[in-house]
Amino acid sequence: MKDSIKNNRIIGWINSIIELTNNELDLVEHSKGINMSYNFIHDRIGVDIARVQEARKELAFPVALKTYIEVMTLHELGHAADREALLESLPRTIEVYNLKKSVPEDSHYRDPNLLEVILDEQLMNLEFEKTAWRHAETMNSLHQITDDNTFDSIREHSLASYEEPYKQNLRLYERVLADSIELTA
Repeated sequence: MKDSIKNNRIIGWINSIIELTNNELDLVEHSKGINMSYNFIHDRIGVDIARVQEARKELAFPVALKTYIEVMTLHELGHAADREALLESLPRTIEVYNLKKSVPEDSHYRDPNLLEVILDEQLMNLEFEKTAWRHAETMNSLHQITDDNTFDSIREHSLASYEEPYKQNLRLYERVLADSIELTA
């Protein structure tokens, strides 16, 4: 299928889910390497057409591109349903961002205090992801976009991209903390 035709189909699938769920969000194409995202400040969904197709291929099971796009759109709409909480988190997000920028990047993972802040931020983001998926699950049940097993598999794959880095940093934090306690003992 020609790229322009495929791109138009993908955009059409996303817009059809936005309309089906009675949302009024803009859709913006980008090339940021993030398959789909919800920008809560501008209240719009972004899609990297090339990346979303690659991401679907990373699944451990076969899923039609249309189904993957529709489920991921539900997920992004789940973030939109949680927009107020996302907006309330913005001051803390900015505070963490500024803190991380104020120190050399290599110290992020050596300083237990800074690593604790990073873990707290990752945990907050993971909770936002889980909340978005709960909203998406409700919309999927209402609109019957896909079966529960397919939905769950896509959700688990997506959540793993947040859970695994958090778990890695938690293990690192425990080691760094243990090392710092050893040094003071």
